[in-house]
Amino acid sequence: MKPLNIDFVARPPWQQPLATRSRAILIAFGGVAVLAAAALAWQVLQLERQLAASAQAIARARQEVAAHTPPPRPPLFLSAAQVLAINAAIGQLNTPWPAMLDAFESVASGDIALLQIEPDNRRRLVKGVAEAMDHQAMLDYLAALGAAAPFARALVIKQEINDKDPNRPLRFSFEALFDDTPGKGPASDRATLQARPRERR
Repeated sequence: MKPLNIDFVARPPWQQPLATRSRAILIAFGGVAVLAAAALAWQVLQLERQLAASAQAIARARQEVAAHTPPPRPPLFLSAAQVLAINAAIGQLNTPWPAMLDAFESVASGDIALLQIEPDNRRRLVKGVAEAMDHQAMLDYLAALGAAAPFARALVIKQEINDKDPNRPLRFSFEALFDDTPGKGPASDRATLQARPRERR
């Protein structure tokens, strides 16, 4: 029978047999690995909690913004009547009022009484009603008005004798068309009107 070698003396770790030291080292590494895994799991859990808290905070912020944001206005739809009214207002604003009034003032005379003017921007003209002493005064007035800026020509639409007036003037309706030609100004038209009486003389 082979004798057993039993040593009851406790030796320090570095003096232990190689197999014993290897087991101790493996156990130590296993413990460190378990601790590292536990620490990593704890960090992952903390990150998940932080992400969940951040998502909740973002959701609350969006709800607050939505609660304080007024609802969007419904799209504006205009009826046909409103569109026509807007276009008419724009046309009135685009009417060359100063030049037009200057033209009527430049051709004013004692033989003509201007009763009414009404711009029609859609047709690019001005409708008017006036009274003249006779047909020749009417024709002279319309010729002078049609030559004054911003008009291209003036035409008689209707004429009749005003029997209600003792002087029996000739009442006529006319249309003066706008002239969009550049370079035509009131000053040149006034010079033309002043030159005409000289030619007649």
